[in-house]
Amino acid sequence: MVNNYKILSIDESGKASFEHASKLFILSAVLIKEDFRPKLDVKIRRLKKKFFKDENIVFHSRDMSRKKGQFSLLRDSKNEILFWSEFISILNSDEISFIFVITDKQRAKKLGWQPKTILKRSYLRLAQLFLTNLTKDQSKGKIVAESDPSQDLFLMEAHAGLQSLNHSYRNSVTSISFVKKTNLDPDVQIADALAPIAGMIFSNEKSKSRIEKIKVKLIERKLLNKQNPSHLESIV
Repeated sequence: MVNNYKILSIDESGKASFEHASKLFILSAVLIKEDFRPKLDVKIRRLKKKFFKDENIVFHSRDMSRKKGQFSLLRDSKNEILFWSEFISILNSDEISFIFVITDKQRAKKLGWQPKTILKRSYLRLAQLFLTNLTKDQSKGKIVAESDPSQDLFLMEAHAGLQSLNHSYRNSVTSISFVKKTNLDPDVQIADALAPIAGMIFSNEKSKSRIEKIKVKLIERKLLNKQNPSHLESIV
């Protein structure tokens, strides 16, 4: 099928290092068809322009939650609810699905895992789940990841290993690229924005605010969507 490509865009929440304060290491990925990506980009740019007067502002979960700088508008609860309601409305499209691979770092430590073990197994599992999705409708796939010099190698190793050992993966996943958030890929920014919420669902944390409840409901709906199901999995 011509242009039957899907894109898996990856970001993460937390760090695999046991020295880092995060309890979880989360790989968060947005899965969309390549021909839907320009439409998504237009919608996200319009949203940014409407609320922040700048279509090139970078959505970063940490900055948005702190509501500082360009995101200070979100300090007003009315603006915050309006913004997130419109953002979630965009993400609610059946064209968009998510894959979350989560590691409980304390459990991993008790099993004797090293941080590099967490990274290796997380990226390998994510790549495997991507292949499972592609196989369902015989699509081709491309991987886009926000670059982190301390982690890029582990994604490359997972990709190379599957290419050498798995004929189906080699024929299905045709490219891998690393970008920065300033590249303004809408799907990478979305992966970043939703990663902490996947962690909340995994940990069974109660939503502390109306905004968190809206985000949690989005992911829960996605996980139950039979037409284009999302996936949340713990590797330990």
